[in-house]
Amino acid sequence: MNRASFALYLAVVAGIASCTNSTSPEASLIGNWSVSESLNIGHYTTQLTFAGDGTFTDAVRIFGAYPGQSNNDLSSYSIMSGTYKVDGDRLQTNITHTVVWDRFYGANSPETVQTVNITLFDQTHFRIVGPMLTLNYVSYPADAPVSTTKTFIRVE
Repeated sequence: MNRASFALYLAVVAGIASCTNSTSPEASLIGNWSVSESLNIGHYTTQLTFAGDGTFTDAVRIFGAYPGQSNNDLSSYSIMSGTYKVDGDRLQTNITHTVVWDRFYGANSPETVQTVNITLFDQTHFRIVGPMLTLNYVSYPADAPVSTTKTFIRVE
């Protein structure tokens, strides 16, 4: 094989290799993902953090929900942490620890901390396209199962 043919061969192999996804679904999930949404009064942010050791955190913070607060004043937060497992496009989460605080009980009110054992997202499938993580799962508002989709954006 001459040099020109060998160079062409290497270029083709490199091109094919670049088209395959060598990153596992679990590895591509690792990092911080966030979404913000407006409420009737105020807004909230949700940040999911997936670590390489199989742990994760779901932090929800609500801002400007109480009378007299500006849109940037923290009203409450809920931080859930636990473990996760990935199997293909399936995501299984287990919450083991929760921390909740609400300004409703006063600015200096204590956090409520609990050890729990619950599933955060039930029957979850996920998809990552560019900087977006989409979760499809079953939620239970009013105790009836509802197919739910939520999209997060990667935060660096």
